[in-house]
Amino acid sequence: MRIVASLRHDGPATATLLAERLGESSGLTSYHVRVLAENGFVDEATDRGTGRERWWRAAQDMTSWRPEDFRDDPDEQEAEEWLTGYAGRRGMEWLDDWLQRRPKAAPEWAAAADVSDYTLDVTPAELRALVTEISEVVLRHREAALSAPRATGDGDGERQSVRLLVYGFPRPPEEQHQGRADDG
Repeated sequence: MRIVASLRHDGPATATLLAERLGESSGLTSYHVRVLAENGFVDEATDRGTGRERWWRAAQDMTSWRPEDFRDDPDEQEAEEWLTGYAGRRGMEWLDDWLQRRPKAAPEWAAAADVSDYTLDVTPAELRALVTEISEVVLRHREAALSAPRATGDGDGERQSVRLLVYGFPRPPEEQHQGRADDG
């Protein structure tokens, strides 16, 4: 996941450059990039490199999956569970990092950022519809941002890369129908 993230954020790289970016050995990154290529997560960047030098790029600009796509194979199900857990832990690391940086962030960014917590009573179909609708809105904004000029800096109106985390899941059974607690 770190390799794919680096290729998405920092651009194409060789296994050696990935090793430098990630603080790993080039042998390890070379092995993992080949496995990622076999599984369709990275592609060779054939427009770069010469001779034996192989450059890689992310095959997609985002990753999305549904757990039901992996229920028929125990190994795939275990991999999906690990990946979902990793994504959740990584999301919490990003949030913790933002909360530490927020007091010194540009006021425009601190005011624009949001941490919200909602509790809804919905059916599984309604939750899926809600998440699908949120994804459609995010993708619409993402496409608009991709076609807009990119600038760097902290000022209002200047574009920066942001993370938007969306989680939707049922509360534990023991918390069901206990009213609307403020703790989510």
